Amino acid sequence: MAKIIFKLSNLELEWTPTEDNILELAEANGLNLPFGCRMGNCTSCQHKILSGEIEYENGHTGEPDDGHALLCCCQPAGEGDVVIEA
Repeated sequence: MAKIIFKLSNLELEWTPTEDNILELAEANGLNLPFGCRMGNCTSCQHKILSGEIEYENGHTGEPDDGHALLCCCQPAGEGDVVIEA
């Protein structure tokens, strides 16, 4: 199972399929990250991905900066860990 590692917050979490996206996982574990929507169109939830791969299961309309991901609508791709700068 993949781990989601929030580098600056020093938080390492197991990804579970019960969460729809990385933002929900963070919130469920007490980490408050900025966001303005939950559909990926405002891009306020974007954070830099230091390593690992993500995917967008339900699509998104905003475009994150290069090397960033919209946490409100992405999940880890596969079994590998994802390290986020947050």
